[in-house]
Amino acid sequence: MLKTKGKYLSFSDGWGASWKVVDRRLKECRQAVIHFRETTVGERRFWDAQVAGTQISRAVLVPYHAAVDEGDVFLIAGEQYVVAQKDRKDTLPTSWLLSLKKAVIQYGRQ
Repeated sequence: MLKTKGKYLSFSDGWGASWKVVDRRLKECRQAVIHFRETTVGERRFWDAQVAGTQISRAVLVPYHAAVDEGDVFLIAGEQYVVAQKDRKDTLPTSWLLSLKKAVIQYGRQ
C-alpha cells in the first residue's frame, strides 16, 4: 500500500517572530513564536512581484490566528524578512501564506 499525503497541514518546519516596524525600527513584538511551514514560491507570484519591483525570496504558511501583517518584519533564525504579501489559504486548518522578501537594511530594536 502506498502512503498518501495527509490532508491536514502541520507547521513543523520552524518558528519565527513577528515585529511591528515604525520609522525603520522594530517597535514591538507582535508575536514571539509563530510556527511555520515552508512552501514554494509559485511562478506567478514570483513574476508578478518581480514586475512590481519586489523580489520574493521565501514563502511560508502560518496559522490563521498568527499576529502578522503586511509590512511587518518576520525573523527566522536571526534573518530578517519583510512580509510583502499575506494571502488566506483554505487549508485544513486555515492558514496565511506569507510572501517574504529579504530585508535590504537591518532593522534595529528601539
